[in-house]
Amino acid sequence: MKKLFSIISDNIQTSFGTPIKLLQLLNERSDIRVEINEPNRVIAADSVVSWHRWGESSPFKWPRRSDGRIMGWKYSSGYYCSFEVYRPELADFGCCETTEQWTCDIQNVDGVLHSKSELDKFATLDDMVAKNSPEMINEVTKAMLCKNLAHGEIRILHNSDTSDHFARYQWDGRVFLMNGGGSHHFAAARYIASRIAQQVPLKGKLCTYSINDVAVGMLCRDFDIYAISDEAEISNRFHDAMESFKATYLLHDMPKPYGKAKAILLPKNDARSVRVSKVLREVGVADLGHHFAALCNRQSRNKAQPV
Repeated sequence: MKKLFSIISDNIQTSFGTPIKLLQLLNERSDIRVEINEPNRVIAADSVVSWHRWGESSPFKWPRRSDGRIMGWKYSSGYYCSFEVYRPELADFGCCETTEQWTCDIQNVDGVLHSKSELDKFATLDDMVAKNSPEMINEVTKAMLCKNLAHGEIRILHNSDTSDHFARYQWDGRVFLMNGGGSHHFAAARYIASRIAQQVPLKGKLCTYSINDVAVGMLCRDFDIYAISDEAEISNRFHDAMESFKATYLLHDMPKPYGKAKAILLPKNDARSVRVSKVLREVGVADLGHHFAALCNRQSRNKAQPV
């Protein structure tokens, strides 16, 4: 009888606009919350979160969807059923601008893509070479600078047909050498050049990645966007809670290193989804919309300070 009363009470509260099952889930599984903090700034190019690719469909999921298509669930004609929509803002979420024959000084490069060293352990290229290749900088002279620069694997200097190039992620602001090798000799040359005040000009293709702030604005106009755990039980219970409350939601993958989370998009034109959003915000679930806005603000500041 007590269980029956509880069920009836839950149904009454749900009908009056309280997402009971969602509140229970939030109370019982605090690990539904995930942290969307930016990783530590290290010299590994692949440590920068690929936010410019957030709108892309995952190539590892079936069925494969074209970019901009997103799946969700809604209550319609007496059933809670799946649906799919195309959002051009997702397809256009990231941008890439290519500059051929871009020039900079070696000191403008903050990190690299490949190395025999564990790049995620170092905050600067100076730290890496001082720790792992001190013999390359034991003489801080122009002769030692030239010796390091002569290393053939610094392809950005010695091979005009190289695939090595530069990359900049506008929300991050730093420049990375997307190299195939030669990281230690490159870092050693950079280390010495800075200490003898010697410029070392570099030239190559620059790929500048950015987030489309117009797309962010349009998405945030239509949706509240959160990140929650993608753990199986939590995902199933979240879906059950949304079905019980008859609230619409859409879901989308997250980039590395947030592979254990997923994005939840709640349409602002659905009253029940708005109520769900209010609950999630009140309990401190990560607000992706706010995070995207912060990234766009940061990238605007970085654009105002060209390399």
